[in-house]
Amino acid sequence: MTLLLIALLVLALAWANGANDVAKGVATLTGGGVTGARRAIVWGTLCTLLGGLAALVWGGALVSTFSKGFLASGFPVSLTFVAGVMVGAAGWVFTATRLGLPVSTTHALLGGVVGAALVLAGPEGLRTAAIANKALLPLLVSPVIAVALCWGLLLTARFVEKMIPAWSPGCCDQEAWQKNPFVCAQNAEQLPLPWVQRIWIGLHWLSSGATSFARGLNDVPKIAAFLVLVTALAPSLPAAVVQYNAVWPIVAVTLFMGLGSVWGGFRVLQVLAHRVTPMDTRTGLVANVGTSFLVLAATPLGLPVSTTHVSTGALMGIRWGEGVKPDQADALKLILFGWVITLPVAALLAAATVWLSRWA
Repeated sequence: MTLLLIALLVLALAWANGANDVAKGVATLTGGGVTGARRAIVWGTLCTLLGGLAALVWGGALVSTFSKGFLASGFPVSLTFVAGVMVGAAGWVFTATRLGLPVSTTHALLGGVVGAALVLAGPEGLRTAAIANKALLPLLVSPVIAVALCWGLLLTARFVEKMIPAWSPGCCDQEAWQKNPFVCAQNAEQLPLPWVQRIWIGLHWLSSGATSFARGLNDVPKIAAFLVLVTALAPSLPAAVVQYNAVWPIVAVTLFMGLGSVWGGFRVLQVLAHRVTPMDTRTGLVANVGTSFLVLAATPLGLPVSTTHVSTGALMGIRWGEGVKPDQADALKLILFGWVITLPVAALLAAATVWLSRWA
């Protein structure tokens, strides 16, 4: 029974991750006016499922990193440890999702590992160098790279726009074209060429799908690693389950992540789509290309970058590249606050869970 409950805690984190993270790949579709929230969520969920299943092939490095890469040799891995990590991470991600706050599941997991390990074995139970080099450094650097990359891509997109004959005879004014190449003021004299519009919108859908695919590929192995630990701690499991130890955790986590995406992805979507920066098809495409590139590049290397940090960093790059001024309605400060408190809150929840379990 204890084993089953802890496995359910792991799957609960997968559910929470889906609800909080699905928006990171599709917010630009909604914010850019390409499609509605429901269709965007469905598209993001399908691509996330494909990315999660692709982790069966390319996610092994991350499974290894999160199942044993941060713990010192000889650390007493136990079901209590896994339970503490899951309560810390899932508890915070569920809370943040309810508040509509996009947070990093990767940071929450890392906080849970640190909090639970400190209670069980003290600082000696952690590989601090591995945590710094394989987790903290990528988590801190990736959003900065995303800002710079998307700023550069935005300049490239502007150049490409100037090279493409975007208009049929008769002309909408230049100011309206610069604001949005596909939408003109009412009674405008010129309309965009249909093939240009279809190409940009099609690329936007593809880039959004690539971002969601990358998210599934990078996030599923991190959570599945703890189901691998549960399996290793349960030698009484049927031989068939143990034999496919690397397969069934990834499949189960992928499924629950998809369910969470459909169930609870709308709150965070509204924040990222409408309260970070104004978007159109061009800027949304740039943000997705930058996000998917960085996350896909990090996964085979076993670097647990945060899709939240990368995607929001991409939106920040768009915001600053477009010269958008802050206003009281945007959520950027709230998002940055969530980044700062995620790791310590998850660590405290995990530590409290492990400490209380000693008295149970």
